[in-house]
Amino acid sequence: MSLPSEAGHRFAPITADDSSGNLWISAILCLIYSSLVLLVRLHIKWKLYGADDVTITIATVLQLGEVATLFVAMKNGLGKSTHLLEESQMAAIGKATFAAQLFLILSLAMAKSSVAALMLRLFTRDISVTKKARILCWATVALTAIWAIGSVVAISLPCTPPPGVLERESALRQCNNLLSRWRVIAAFDMLIELLLVVLPVVFIWPIHMKPYIKMQVGLAFGFRIPIIGFAALNLHYVSAYASGVNVSNTIIPALVCQQYELFWSLLSATIPTLKSFMRSFNSGFGMEIDLDTPYSYGSKSHHGSANEHSQSASARSIKGTGAVDVRDRSIDTRYHNDRPHEERDSSIASGGSQEMIIRRGVEYTVTYEERVR
Repeated sequence: MSLPSEAGHRFAPITADDSSGNLWISAILCLIYSSLVLLVRLHIKWKLYGADDVTITIATVLQLGEVATLFVAMKNGLGKSTHLLEESQMAAIGKATFAAQLFLILSLAMAKSSVAALMLRLFTRDISVTKKARILCWATVALTAIWAIGSVVAISLPCTPPPGVLERESALRQCNNLLSRWRVIAAFDMLIELLLVVLPVVFIWPIHMKPYIKMQVGLAFGFRIPIIGFAALNLHYVSAYASGVNVSNTIIPALVCQQYELFWSLLSATIPTLKSFMRSFNSGFGMEIDLDTPYSYGSKSHHGSANEHSQSASARSIKGTGAVDVRDRSIDTRYHNDRPHEERDSSIASGGSQEMIIRRGVEYTVTYEERVR
């Protein structure tokens, strides 16, 4: 005896004329996982928040807006074949999907900015020799902002041909124009992600540290590489629906891919803040650090202090009852880890902070001689 079909009782059955179930699943799961990742991050960095934490929180909130608008679109029939939809439904789907695209771009931009802010926090604090690194980080932030604004403008430009020119060739040309916009958006998206992967490696490359520590730092930021693949895959699916007629159904694969890209962007922005990774800075960055020169700056001792790279300076005399010979014995740039050995694993910065504290230290040797009258 055959069992009756339960397809009619399912929330979003996936059929030939309705593929919205794929988007329901990916959107809900990605939102849940992203929220859990954010909670873990906020718990790890409790009361130690910085600009990177603020921006990633905003990015997650924007993801919520993106998913909510997709829910509205799917409730109105997004994912169903066009012949099953009414004009009013198609209009509602278009508005909701447009809003979702805007939320997507803004959320991706905030996630990228979070990584750039983290690099500023790790590599460029309180040290003049990291001027180039600071400029590169801020340039990445500026490029991300320009990309976000340009992408929003590109998506907002009308794709539907104006009244009176609804011929097939004109409409097709407009859809091809939409594909060109997404190509530019995806190209800069991938370029920025490549910068976020390469820059940390460039910053630590001149530093003499154990190779496995460099690999650990590169791997933590290298988790963003799959985003480039998701962006390319999204562009492939956009090309499939940009010139099609059954857009409500054929757009689903592109939207699903966007959910994966956004989730991975949020996840990979949090990975470098995990304690297991931050501990590598505690052991690997406990040394003098100079990102502008290729010279060695010593290694970290058992108690977290750094060996010195000295530069002699000329002596100066001070007139008075006696002569004081002041010699600048060592001018170094170092990362200080003044915390006791047993507290290393709990934090990587002085005073209970998880921030990287990079300072410039100066030591003087003062000798005093009585002047013969």
